[in-house]
Amino acid sequence: MADLTSADVVVVVQPPDRDVGHGALMKNLTLARITFGDGALTYPAGGIPLPGIGSFGFLRQLQFVAIQGAADGFVYKYDPDNHKLKIFTQGLVTGSTPAAVNENGALVENSAGAEGAVRLPNTVADTTYDLGGLIELPATIAPAATTLTLLMFGE
Repeated sequence: MADLTSADVVVVVQPPDRDVGHGALMKNLTLARITFGDGALTYPAGGIPLPGIGSFGFLRQLQFVAIQGAADGFVYKYDPDNHKLKIFTQGLVTGSTPAAVNENGALVENSAGAEGAVRLPNTVADTTYDLGGLIELPATIAPAATTLTLLMFGE
């Protein structure tokens, strides 16, 4: 499958959302909405390239970007060094014990507290486990259609 590119990111900045500070800060403060993903194009290693800063209404630089994420369980971060959108998801690191010695464990609960069909080997019922930190989304994943709101500060 092909990777998402900056051409696959749609940027919308409504006129009332452009420079909402009206220059009072000597900087541009803008709300932008970006849409990307179609379930077919994959997440590129290192993040999704964003269109040029001019697409967001900036001329010189972006100094800060805050992202209001979607309700999809992913965490979105702006990479200012590469002008990319990075997506993070929950990682799971397994130990070195071979699968042959694993035993059935407790059923995993979903976000609503209902048990599903998945078991984590060697776990105890009614216990919370630390599954490790977030990892960048693997490059084999094709994100579904996603819309994010960005609060951008720059010149």
